[in-house]
Amino acid sequence: MPSMGGWFAPFTSRQYCVYFYWLMVISALSLVWIVLLALYKIVSSGGKLYAISNSWFWTMLIMNSVGYFGNRLMYSMCLNSVQ
Repeated sequence: MPSMGGWFAPFTSRQYCVYFYWLMVISALSLVWIVLLALYKIVSSGGKLYAISNSWFWTMLIMNSVGYFGNRLMYSMCLNSVQ
C-alpha cells in the first residue's frame, strides 16, 4: 500500500506562502473598494449618512475586514513556520 505521508506533510518552501499573500492583496483591494463606494454614496446623496445605512454595506464591510485579517494572519503564520 503506498504511503500517504506526502499528501499530508507540511510544505517546506516559502513559495506556497504566495497564495496567502495574493488572497490578502485581493481582500485589501475589495475592502478599499467598498469604502470608496460608501464615500461615493455619501457624497452623491448630499452628505446624508442614510445612504450607507443598509445591511448590505455593513455585511460586506465586516466580511471583507475579517477576510483581510484572516488572510494576513495566515500569510504571517506561513512565513514564520517555513524556514
